[in-house]
This record gives sequence, C-alpha cells and structure tokens, in this order.
Amino acid sequence: MTKQGFIAGAALLALTACGGNDASEASKGEGREVASGSVATEDGEAQYSVRQDGDTSTVTITGPDGQTGKFMSGEGAANFLPDFAPLYPGAKTVGGAGGDSSTGKGGMVNFETDDAPEKVIDWYKAAAEKAGLKIAGEMTTPEMRMVAAQDEATKRSLQVHASAKEGGGTSASLIAGTQ
Repeated sequence: MTKQGFIAGAALLALTACGGNDASEASKGEGREVASGSVATEDGEAQYSVRQDGDTSTVTITGPDGQTGKFMSGEGAANFLPDFAPLYPGAKTVGGAGGDSSTGKGGMVNFETDDAPEKVIDWYKAAAEKAGLKIAGEMTTPEMRMVAAQDEATKRSLQVHASAKEGGGTSASLIAGTQ
C-alpha cells in the first residue's frame, strides 16, 4: 500500500475518532459501519471502510495493489501494541491510535495508572530489555519521565512518557511499533 493510502487512512481515522454508537450496534463485535467507499490515488483506486464500536473507530483501507491496512482509535488502539510493548499492568486505556499493514504494526496508547511515573518507566525499561531492546535514551524533568528503547536489527522500538497526575497516579503515553 502506498504512503498516500496510509495518509488517507490516518485522516479518516482522525475524522471518525469522535462520535457515539448505541449498545445494540456495539454488541455486534466490529460495530456499525459509518462510512465506506473508494478514493482515487495516483496508483489506482483504494477502498475504505469506517466502523464505530463505542469509543473505538476502525478504518480499514485496501490499496490498489490489494494490500490492507487497519487503523484504530480509542481503547481499541491497545490491540495494535506489539508483543514486546504490552500495556502497563492494571492500566486504564484513555485513548490512542494504532495500525498494521504488511510492512509493520504499531500504535500510541494513552493510559492512566495509580502507580508513580518512576515505577511505570522502570517497568517499561525492564520489559524492553527482556525483549532484547536496548535503552536508547532517558529523560527526567520535574514534570515528566521518558524512556526510549530500540533494536535496530529487528526494527522494533518503543517510547514511554509518564507524568504525575494531580491527586496521585500517572498519566502516560506508550508509542511502539515495528517496521
């Protein structure tokens, strides 16, 4: 699938991230279709489908070459986290976006936990090293902690930002993927 197809998918995903869905439609598993059609690209015609299931929007795009990419927003974005970058234990997903195609898989998930930012970052450092990723960088400021890890040979990477929430706990973002 071409870069233009993924850009179109990302744009559609952003447009569909808002909106509701009734429980009867959501209970069908993939939710209800809210849009579908085709888009002319310089490589030919691409097909798209947009489905809404509660707070999760799913955009599926099939390019002129037959390759398919899928993008999700909302809580469903955690489905696209690679095995080497799982969601923090006990975390509550509060948003995000993710996708996969024949060339890779990845996503960004925003989450909250009652644990301190230091504990979240330490957990991800250990998980990354256990998965064979090397710590590429760390940053600590009074407001935030961050860690980045990668494995250049397998083209896997992750980055986590964690900040203390007012009243306790942590608000964090995890970005992880493969190429």
